Amino acid sequence: MEVLISNEQEAVDINIDSIKEIALEIMKFEGSPDNSQLSMVFCDDEAIKELNNDFRGKNEPTDVLSFPMELENFVPEIRMLGDIVISTDTALRQAKDYNHSVEAEIIILLIHGLLHLHGYDHIKEDDYKKMRSREAEILKHLCDLKKFSELDGISSEPLIERVSESE
Repeated sequence: MEVLISNEQEAVDINIDSIKEIALEIMKFEGSPDNSQLSMVFCDDEAIKELNNDFRGKNEPTDVLSFPMELENFVPEIRMLGDIVISTDTALRQAKDYNHSVEAEIIILLIHGLLHLHGYDHIKEDDYKKMRSREAEILKHLCDLKKFSELDGISSEPLIERVSESE
């Protein structure tokens, strides 16, 4: 498995190695094939607003966008899961609103984005509940591992409550 990260923002000091390790752990937890590849971009609100407008017709910033790869684009040697774009400006605001670290918020957004790449959605109420439940399971798994400094000293319960009530 491979995670490629592009940091195109200056609002948050991103620990690229740690984010890669967390992304890989989530990919394993979700059963991604060994030849999976994920691309991530950290950007500001202006960049994600433009993407949100171009691809979703919403002329406003959002926290995370996921772009799954289409089946015809797959190369047998590499299973491209897709791209995740995270706005650190929005992550900062949401972290403040939910009273936790921006690092924890970025992990929550990463989980959400990766689940979209694995086929989860939240348009219908049933799908919303399934996705939120899976987000909570993954977050608890990551907190239980206690190997990610971004989650040190953080109890999973408030973060799980955050993913359960969002959207």
